[in-house]
Amino acid sequence: MQDFNFEQLTHFKGWEHLADTGMSFGTDVLAALAIFIGGKWLVTRVVKLMKTALTRAKVDMTLVSFLGNVANIGLLILVIIAALSKVGIPTTSVTALIGGAGLAIALSLKDQLSNFAAGALIILFRPFQVGDYIKVNGFEGYVREIKMVQTSLRTYANEEVVLPNSVVMGNSITNKSSLPLWRAQVVVGVDYACDLKTAKAAVLKAATDHPKCIQTEKPASVQITNLGDNAIEITLWAWTTEADWWAFQCDLNEQVVESLRAVNINIPFPQRDVHIVSQVQQS
Repeated sequence: MQDFNFEQLTHFKGWEHLADTGMSFGTDVLAALAIFIGGKWLVTRVVKLMKTALTRAKVDMTLVSFLGNVANIGLLILVIIAALSKVGIPTTSVTALIGGAGLAIALSLKDQLSNFAAGALIILFRPFQVGDYIKVNGFEGYVREIKMVQTSLRTYANEEVVLPNSVVMGNSITNKSSLPLWRAQVVVGVDYACDLKTAKAAVLKAATDHPKCIQTEKPASVQITNLGDNAIEITLWAWTTEADWWAFQCDLNEQVVESLRAVNINIPFPQRDVHIVSQVQQS
């Protein structure tokens, strides 16, 4: 009968324990991979469904893309943490590390994050759209592009003005394109000695005879708005479309002058009477 060897038994049990540990760790790794792969697939489906719902709700595609990316990153972080916890890696420190890194990034990019937030508000509430003519922070022009960080305008001089979205949302916005009609205005001075009814009729005729003047919703009108030092000021208001406004405004300036000349009413200019008093020198 063979003698019992205690050392061999101990050695055998050590390998058995190691094998069990390896099998357990391998099972955990496979489970972690399954969590990661399945979670990633699920995240893709959830983000896709979210984008589809936002698109059907007619949310701007720029905002849809931004929210989709944020949701994708956030959900993937949760999937990775779940997978790491399955293989026995402490997730508390990982979560704290991610939180600290996120806080540091947020503090260093606080201005950009405020621009992101303002861009989301612009896209969500739509105070203006691409192609609108707006005035903001002392600048005016047609909206050329709206991004998550900045908005660009094209001025009448064909210059591009780029404004941070936080500046845009932090100031009052005048959107001239939100309503269908634009107003043209002409202020002209007439002689104090003229017939005011004739002068007002001549100024009004300059607008009503113009083919681009719209009279249906808001008729053109004239009023005496100021009694100046050298002239009585008459103001003409007339309405047209956005596309015709600039040409209409320029035409009105010319037509008002021609209409007043046709009825022999002068447009006075500033003048001053100078009286010279001579003194006789006594010898």
